[in-house]
Amino acid sequence: MHANNGWSRGREEQSSHGVEDYDRSQRYDSENDPWDNHCPPPTNTNAFHSSPVLILMRGLPGSGKSTLARERLAESPDGLILSTDDYFAFRDGYRYEPGLLGAAHEWNQNRAKDAMRDGRSPIIIDNTNVQAWEMKPYVKMAVESGYKVDFCEPETSWKFDFYELERRNKHGVPQEKIAQMMDRFSFPISVDIVMSSQEPVHVNQRLQPEQPPMLRNNREFL
Repeated sequence: MHANNGWSRGREEQSSHGVEDYDRSQRYDSENDPWDNHCPPPTNTNAFHSSPVLILMRGLPGSGKSTLARERLAESPDGLILSTDDYFAFRDGYRYEPGLLGAAHEWNQNRAKDAMRDGRSPIIIDNTNVQAWEMKPYVKMAVESGYKVDFCEPETSWKFDFYELERRNKHGVPQEKIAQMMDRFSFPISVDIVMSSQEPVHVNQRLQPEQPPMLRNNREFL
């Protein structure tokens, strides 16, 4: 069942963007049909044990992907959830540093690689994973390690509603940024599409890992 793409905004100052928003919503909805149910639940509690699984969560900030990730983990507690956001989580709160984003991605990818080496399943990557190339390091290591790859999106009624996404997301991502992310959203998606994708040169240069003030030697995934 499709999400409600009515863009329930209700703010007069945004009325001039109505046509643009409608076009974006309709474009996504019409092209989303072939892969709308891309995250089927396991048929039994041992479903993940017959073949190790990498689950790549996808969704805009505030869309409910982290909640869905926790639900999927509850179905198979031998797995784990790995998020690049964990790099910026401290005992006194969340502190995002754009200059360390490259280091954060590399750190999370290394955690996933270690988890595959240990045979953990499912390994759930709880990132926005907006563009195909962003998922390529995970898919590549999964294929090399004999893991099945699933792409998983929430089916919340507000997953395209910028106002609601802005209100719900934990890190204060504004609706303008969310709209930009949606415009870049890669669909349809598949292992072949991800593996044939290329990271843009300007992104590669921007995300070159900087040396963090303190290396995260004290972080271990459970």
